[in-house]
Amino acid sequence: MLRCAIVITFWKQVITMRESKGADVLRGAREVFLKCGFEGASVDAIAEQAKVSKATLYAHFSSKDRLFLSVLRAECDRLSEEICRPLSNLGNAQDALEELSRRMIGLVMDEGYIRLLRVCIGAVPVLPEAGEIYMDAGPTRAITHVAQILKDLHETKSLNVENVQNAASQFIHLSISDVIMPRLLAVDQPVDASEHSKRAVDAFLAVYGRRNDL
Repeated sequence: MLRCAIVITFWKQVITMRESKGADVLRGAREVFLKCGFEGASVDAIAEQAKVSKATLYAHFSSKDRLFLSVLRAECDRLSEEICRPLSNLGNAQDALEELSRRMIGLVMDEGYIRLLRVCIGAVPVLPEAGEIYMDAGPTRAITHVAQILKDLHETKSLNVENVQNAASQFIHLSISDVIMPRLLAVDQPVDASEHSKRAVDAFLAVYGRRNDL
């Protein structure tokens, strides 16, 4: 019985160490990919940054491609958490949508997000799967989340939105379209998130706001 417990403890420690090493590899890879881009990053540089051997790296990820896609998916998950947090006030459409719009603007202003998007765009010609992962974990997830909020606001008669998917895409476009391109091109353009979000929501509500006669 004692021997069995010792063996179980041993394997738990092995698994924990393996998971820890895998996390180290991901952290190191993130730093190198965001600094050097997909093609500029080398497995040697990633292993050095992660402080692991190449053998350990390959024990967790079979190739640089797989490692990059894992980093991309993890970063998209991390960055989408802010967008998907519950809103503080769903009882007022204007306030709720302005809060949501500010979060989207904040994401686009996040240097980590812009660096990730640049690296992803650079990787797509040689690794098309990167674009699919980014779209699924980023824009598609954001549209789904916004669509659910719009559906809730429609059901409470705060908005008049029949096609929530289309409206969600339009809302996101209004929120970030004037912000994201200058950020991608490193153009220094000051952004007042509060003012920008208010203009975006005003334009959205001009189309989808609940009329008194509806």
